[in-house]
Amino acid sequence: MLRLQWNALQVGDRVLVHDDADISLRLQPGIVAMVQTAHGSNDLGVRVTRRSGEVGVVRPSRLSVHLDPRDATEDCWRCDAIAARAGSGLGGAAAGAP
Repeated sequence: MLRLQWNALQVGDRVLVHDDADISLRLQPGIVAMVQTAHGSNDLGVRVTRRSGEVGVVRPSRLSVHLDPRDATEDCWRCDAIAARAGSGLGGAAAGAP
């Protein structure tokens, strides 16, 4: 996500987050729960529901977040990796992939 878009996010905005704790790097929907303004790039907390059903707040980097709905023309190595795995038949667990 571009820094300008990241710094414009507000509490309640819908986003898609790559979960760095999940080896599949799947996208999961989230809602911005906290914004701390900072010089250069804000710090965000995003409320997500994990596969287990547990609700938590993650603090992702801006490069692992997309606006919801996702702009398919936006470059993302994580989305590309998910698509490549799905295309090769490796890891049908690409749930949430664009």
